[in-house]
Amino acid sequence: MEFAATLVDEFGDAAREIRLGHGDVLVTEGDEAAEVFFVLAGSLQATTTTAYGELVVGTIDAGAIVGEVTTIAGGRRTATLRADGDVTVLVIARADFERWLDEHPAYADSVSAQARERIDRSQVATMVTDLMQTNDDELIQEVVDRVGWRRLDAGDTLFEQGDESDAAYFIVGGRLIVLVRDDDGNDELVREIGRTEVVGELGLLDRRPRSATVRAVRDTTLAAFPTALFEELVSKSPALMLHVTRGILGRATKPRRLIDRAASVTVAVTSEMDTGPLLDSFVTEVARHGTVRHLSSRRVDQLLNRTDIAQATVDNVGVPRLAEFMHEADVGNDYVVLEADREMTPWTRRALRQADRLVLVSSPHPDAAERARMAAVLAAIEGSSHVARMLAVLHPAGTDRPRNTSALLREFTIDEVVHVRVGSTDDAARLARLASGNGVGLVLSGGGARGFAHIGAYLALREAGVPIDQVAGCSMGAPISGGIAIGTPDDRLVEEVQAQFRRLLDYTLPMVSLIKGERISGNIDATFGDWAIEDMWLPYYTVSTNLTTSQMEVHRRGDAALAIRASVAIPGVLPPVPYGGDLLVDGGVLNNLPTEVMSRDATIGTIIAVDVAPELGPRSKLDYGSHVSGFRALAAKLRGRGRDYPSLSAVLLRSMLTGAVRNQQAALQDGTVDLLLSLHLPGVGLLDFDRVRPVADVGYEASIDAVREWAADQPWLRSPA
Repeated sequence: MEFAATLVDEFGDAAREIRLGHGDVLVTEGDEAAEVFFVLAGSLQATTTTAYGELVVGTIDAGAIVGEVTTIAGGRRTATLRADGDVTVLVIARADFERWLDEHPAYADSVSAQARERIDRSQVATMVTDLMQTNDDELIQEVVDRVGWRRLDAGDTLFEQGDESDAAYFIVGGRLIVLVRDDDGNDELVREIGRTEVVGELGLLDRRPRSATVRAVRDTTLAAFPTALFEELVSKSPALMLHVTRGILGRATKPRRLIDRAASVTVAVTSEMDTGPLLDSFVTEVARHGTVRHLSSRRVDQLLNRTDIAQATVDNVGVPRLAEFMHEADVGNDYVVLEADREMTPWTRRALRQADRLVLVSSPHPDAAERARMAAVLAAIEGSSHVARMLAVLHPAGTDRPRNTSALLREFTIDEVVHVRVGSTDDAARLARLASGNGVGLVLSGGGARGFAHIGAYLALREAGVPIDQVAGCSMGAPISGGIAIGTPDDRLVEEVQAQFRRLLDYTLPMVSLIKGERISGNIDATFGDWAIEDMWLPYYTVSTNLTTSQMEVHRRGDAALAIRASVAIPGVLPPVPYGGDLLVDGGVLNNLPTEVMSRDATIGTIIAVDVAPELGPRSKLDYGSHVSGFRALAAKLRGRGRDYPSLSAVLLRSMLTGAVRNQQAALQDGTVDLLLSLHLPGVGLLDFDRVRPVADVGYEASIDAVREWAADQPWLRSPA
């Protein structure tokens, strides 16, 4: 390389020279990185361990530097280096190498380009090995040599809908969005894809023009597989063909989750409160789900051993080193947490530009200065529609409940609100799971008084150590999930629900409904009357049915009591709820178990659903003919000789559930629910509203074994912090 002579001359006695025989190991994968190597003569073979054995991922020839990225950045060797014949290597200490780079900034670009090429080739080799399920070194190296490389800046387009299909692309680093143009010419976001995924393969298989537009949402590196190479590989590898086919069929048959996880999370703190413990707990929790790199401007300066290199701008000589360092962090980890500065510095702008998700940490009642900082952060990502904006409201320890979050939502454009108490590791862990796309969501169905079993199922999950990060419910599931969302202690849930449903049935002249609804409305108001949904400790939603528009209403913000009253308003049994000129009734009319709403939430990685609706409705125990006289039925009942007619309330409730149950059974086949607890509740009727505790106990017993078995198979629940 151009700097070889300079490097050898300048180090002199500061470096040591070692000689290796064929097969000798210079470093081993997983070793701590402390030195940089310059190959003086011969060549080194780089190998890494895969599920299919050891794989050669590259050859380092004379004149090349190796080991510089992990040595400077800190960490462990990502490959084993072994001599391929006789080799002479110059061993350079980290400090000496950094000094040389500082004194020769013109060489930084060459060093960075060499490192990036080696890292990217290694990534592609590993990806191809996994896809083809082989460690055939010659085949893999031939493939890597034949791929083309595309590097896109954020905002660049890879291809447009209607373009000729000429290549498939493996994503080495970065993130892309997939857009489909509708008949009106509008682009709809249908998918986000990240590192190790494949895009563009469908067009090569069906030989049709591109069916979508693909655009980079942050700086992205791709390996391009031209048509001839891709078809050759598919013909040689049944495993690759199976993988591609499964991917295409999966996208075609399953409801999409736009973002499986957020690989790069930027945390911007505007509050003056101490957030050090919060960030530590945040990173610890993310690490349960994969490898994570936590970077702040201070950490980057320390790792690169250069003051203010994190603040390097485009004309700064430190930019190549910083860019390569950030690229290595992205491709080498499952998650990167970028901690922004308190002010709008170059590092903060870089972190925001690389973000898949922004976590904006604020105090509950920010002053003018903090609001200005919040506005500046949000303005910096304006136009970046792919960046999910999460507001983490940091409350003082001991706060009884959040209040007036709506004021923040009116002022700032936010997608999700999460409330966190200072010092609460549970709250910090919840924030981390939601921000990284690993949140655990719990969805509770309707089912009349059988819904009290939800309490037992929830307590079983808690006992098994399963955290719940978001809750949702329909009909009877709405008030119970709402009670969880406002933070009702586990040992108080039964009592609170008993209070809500005490003396529930206040019958009236059935002009609008069988029941006045005064009692149940009063009970719901007593629990939720002064709560707004956005003030709840856990993210929450419920659904109702809009009779005016024939659409499902999803309630995520606003008056919690109104939303819950609407969700439980069984048509004909309870009066409909006025809502902005429309009329709302029980959400179970259209969707008794609204899991697909949660499946579209990018913060949720695991969905647990509890279904208490009975599989079978009421049966006829006698043939009472084609008509029934209500007066005669009542008189016979009062005389103790009443026939066993189905009750009006039960018929209305079951009629409401029939269509919804059929729809939800079809929906549950799509695989978006990770744990379905379909509870068998013998002897529990739809109208047994005076049996809260017994039904809750039955729900616990019906759930606990399945919950324990499922939890035992979740590695992130067992992994140490």
